[in-house]
Amino acid sequence: MKSLHKTFDILEYVILRNGKKVLPSEAAEALDINLATCTRIMGELVKRGYLEKVSRKSGYIAGPMIVSLNTRNQLYKRIADAAAEPVRQLSEALNCQVNIAVLNQAQRVMLAFHLADYPVFPWQKFRFEDHWDTATGRLLLATLEKGEAKAICKSAGITPFPADYFEQLRKDGFVRFALNDLCIIGHLIRVPGYPPAAFGFGVPPQQADRALELSAAAALKISVKLTMPVCQAF
Repeated sequence: MKSLHKTFDILEYVILRNGKKVLPSEAAEALDINLATCTRIMGELVKRGYLEKVSRKSGYIAGPMIVSLNTRNQLYKRIADAAAEPVRQLSEALNCQVNIAVLNQAQRVMLAFHLADYPVFPWQKFRFEDHWDTATGRLLLATLEKGEAKAICKSAGITPFPADYFEQLRKDGFVRFALNDLCIIGHLIRVPGYPPAAFGFGVPPQQADRALELSAAAALKISVKLTMPVCQAF
């Protein structure tokens, strides 16, 4: 099992480098894996097409299987596809980073994002547990059964359990709150047959009213697209 975990860690590390070549020594140091083990695993991933070896001196990049895995029809891909254009338009209209996520057990997984001209790089991991500080985190927790939500909140240090607040989020379908110098806004995407999803972003307070209006329209576009027959929507 430990070997399997190392394999996933290495694969994710290379993908998160956004196309930069990764040497086995770099991955081994970053992930605290024995260099010989790391080199062996990367070699096996090359054989299966998940990594591509550019050269011995240059290192490895993501291989064709990474893209190929995402070519088949499945729920999470359809959510990401439906959100791609509305998220892009919203990001560019507000000049901020917008991401859409789902909850997988106790962690949020980012399905898609758009950066617009926001002066940051995409995050350096795929899974997150900072639920209370994010629009997507609060919204997705609100969709869970009370017992499950309580357990995750306790583990994440969210106390006391905000039962009434979550009930209001489920009713409203959106969230808006202040964090540092930003207004954090997000919307739930709840379509029968799909797992709950949510997108979120942060804007200066003076943009909040306009941002809430634009994001509500984006949420509607995503939901409508997901209700269309697959052959029409995608």
